[in-house]
Amino acid sequence: MLFDPDHMSVLARKASLDLTENLRYPGVLSSHSWSTPDAYPRVSEQGGFIAPYAGDSTGFVEKWKYHVGRADKRFYFGLGYGADINGLGAQGDPRGADAENPVTYPFEGLGGVTVDKQVSGERVYDINVDGVAHYGLYPDWVEDLRRLAGDAIVEDMARGAEAYLLTWERALGVEANSCTGGSTMRKVTAFRDLPRGATTRRVLLQVGQPSARVGDTFTYCAKKANGTRTKVRVEFNTRGKLVRVR
Repeated sequence: MLFDPDHMSVLARKASLDLTENLRYPGVLSSHSWSTPDAYPRVSEQGGFIAPYAGDSTGFVEKWKYHVGRADKRFYFGLGYGADINGLGAQGDPRGADAENPVTYPFEGLGGVTVDKQVSGERVYDINVDGVAHYGLYPDWVEDLRRLAGDAIVEDMARGAEAYLLTWERALGVEANSCTGGSTMRKVTAFRDLPRGATTRRVLLQVGQPSARVGDTFTYCAKKANGTRTKVRVEFNTRGKLVRVR
């Protein structure tokens, strides 16, 4: 279970975070900023995930700066956004046609895709004058963030899905990545004891989260017998079964 204290009263939220801290339970997140500033560092320190309310692009950049400055370095950082669009949450206002450094169309979006002005029937939308008029304009909103704060904010948001999944994984009992001090660093012998044919889930529960997952390989930090630090690579086949440790 992932626990979201947004929308709770201040007293209830503090008491709830006291409980998750006492339980050392990392499955905590703030999904759309309906909280108080004292809660965010506590969510971060537990290994949780934060997704500020989207709103206008200028305001979101300020929220990004706030959370980047208070992120817990022991955990992989990525930022989500909470649109709250399912209810009556206001979406982002436009910065205006005369704003400095506006979005120009077409532009290159995430993954290298080309994004032009969105058209619905005879209506042509422009983020500079329409704001986030509907959900399809969020790629334009992300580009507006880039115009305001550069590539760094977009890179942090592109890491958001992974950061969320890592929090979810920790909630299932997988220890955090030891490379950044999130847990005790395993000895090399712990990896030699992994049985060939073990599933990725078993490996994660036995030796924790890797520092990197590329293709079919998990990369870990580990200690040698003499105490020095090294890298261990755990390789899987196409069925997700362990075939080699090196």
